[in-house]
Amino acid sequence: MTTALSALLWFLSQHALLAFPVLMALAGAVAWWRRNPLYAIAMFPLAVLNIFLGQFANAAWLNWIGERGEAVIVKAEETSSTLNDRYIWRYEAVVHTADGRDVEVVFHTDTASLWPLENAIRIPAQDQPFVVKYAPGFPRSIVILTNESPHGIAQARARARERVEVAARKLHFSPGNAGFRADYRRELDTWLRDHGDDPQQQADAQRYRAERDALR
Repeated sequence: MTTALSALLWFLSQHALLAFPVLMALAGAVAWWRRNPLYAIAMFPLAVLNIFLGQFANAAWLNWIGERGEAVIVKAEETSSTLNDRYIWRYEAVVHTADGRDVEVVFHTDTASLWPLENAIRIPAQDQPFVVKYAPGFPRSIVILTNESPHGIAQARARARERVEVAARKLHFSPGNAGFRADYRRELDTWLRDHGDDPQQQADAQRYRAERDALR
């Protein structure tokens, strides 16, 4: 049952446009069989929602039931399709499963399943290993664990530093602004709480501690 549901969610997320007429045809057949048009009426909004949210549902499912593995993108190529005025990329990857198998997978920018859910598409670079969860019995379906992979960790560090630096620029522009001073202190405290013990960021940690002490 788990394998069948994983395969279904993979199909719905990877082929959302193709899934739309398939779902409507199935709903239409059921509506005709049961002599009740409500089946087709109810399916229409669900099929539309799947186009936009299918990969999110697949990501949540895989994060719940998936087994951990490692993957790497071996080929990345730009397609002629666009998403938000940017070209969609096609990725070929190899997943190394917990039992030692190597599984080849294909996904696109707009169909990639990522966890945690966020309003951003963070795809690892080619040849850079990353952590995934895959569906037991159907390892072609994967979710990228962005916060546990090197590319996601590096981007999270960069975003955290940027918040501190933005607050610092505001205070530098207007040193007498008490609100800017409080914001900067808060951002420093947050960064030091979340990243101050990171061995790879000790240079920044020492600098931010000194700047926080100077605000007292």
